[in-house]
Amino acid sequence: MNDGITYDLMLLLDRFVSGRDTSLAAASRLEVLLAEAYPDDEVVQDRAGDLAQYRPGGGEFLFDETEMRSRLGRLRDYLAG
Repeated sequence: MNDGITYDLMLLLDRFVSGRDTSLAAASRLEVLLAEAYPDDEVVQDRAGDLAQYRPGGGEFLFDETEMRSRLGRLRDYLAG
């Protein structure tokens, strides 16, 4: 894994979880970084899949900001080890 990806990933995770940037663009970038950085980690790949189902405000079969922030917060803790 590339240290630059790790730094960008953790920065984006922190921004999303804190609520500073819960945009669809941030979620899309996180999805790509997670998939690239941890291709063999099932927990991480599950969260990347969750990001594909995220929309600000939620909707039927979609995750909203509150749920996604919670899921990504647990992922951040998992990655911090």
